[in-house]
Amino acid sequence: MKSKYTIRKVKIEDAEQYVRLNIFVWRNAYKNIFPESVFIEREKKIERNIQNFSKYQLENPNGISYIAEIDGKIVGIMSGLYLSENTHFNELGFADLKALYVHPDFQHLGIGKALFDVFVEEIKKKGITKFVIGCLKENKLARKAYEKWGGTLDKYTQSFIQEGKGYPEVFYTYGLNK
Repeated sequence: MKSKYTIRKVKIEDAEQYVRLNIFVWRNAYKNIFPESVFIEREKKIERNIQNFSKYQLENPNGISYIAEIDGKIVGIMSGLYLSENTHFNELGFADLKALYVHPDFQHLGIGKALFDVFVEEIKKKGITKFVIGCLKENKLARKAYEKWGGTLDKYTQSFIQEGKGYPEVFYTYGLNK
């Protein structure tokens, strides 16, 4: 039986676990999409990302970052922006749920949805009524969740470039009641 999880804002002490979980889940989600070299390049940047953690996850006034943990171990991460950095969605005033990752051993326990709900509550506090989530078109698991949670597949697409190759990225939009 898995222990109950808790959700809280990130702290500087979370840097290493957060970064390593991000890399691990990213690799797991995209292992059948990207070549191995993409993961190797990302893993080479682990120490740099740990060093820059505070800058991107704690000090960004546009940022929202939470974790889910069980017995002191981070099993899920969420980070977003009050205003999307994607030019298309920025111009339309969308917030952006940039990352929502749950360790594969802890998926299907409601952790992803709980982190999603925290993001929604945080942007509502700022009076934001719409947000976007992007993911690779081939990431069927994430897409299924985003659709289940009420997302509408947007017409806008773009290529996510890795090693000079474009991978189709799709976007789900959400409108919130005030």
